[in-house]
Amino acid sequence: MIHIEKGRITNSVPIRNFFKELPDGSYMARFTPRKIRSLNQNAYYHGIMVPMVKEGLRDAGYDEIKTNADAHEVLKTLFLKKDIVNKTTGQLVATIPGSTTDLTTIEFNGYMDEIGKWASEFLGIYIPPPGMQTTILNH
Repeated sequence: MIHIEKGRITNSVPIRNFFKELPDGSYMARFTPRKIRSLNQNAYYHGIMVPMVKEGLRDAGYDEIKTNADAHEVLKTLFLKKDIVNKTTGQLVATIPGSTTDLTTIEFNGYMDEIGKWASEFLGIYIPPPGMQTTILNH
């Protein structure tokens, strides 16, 4: 991943290191802009999905989930986990939650779809899709 700001590469050291590891030869590079998750996706995720999952987990008896940040960590661990493996031995050292920050809009949609299905099956809650009108009735 190359980051460019104002015409300058901002992460040149890891890029140089990457090229140093390549054997001599000819290579073809292809550069395409990466579209990260949209502001609307982010607002829906943090404003609707995460709070609903937090309440669903609490209702299901997971009292240690006290904040939206706790629920967000649970979701990242469930759906974006990364295995940290020793390249030499193949030994799994740890499994850590991934990050939503660098997901593309398509990847973020897939992540949210997985959460919606899981929330329905595991927590018994329905998370309305983005843009769906909901009405809260006071009795």
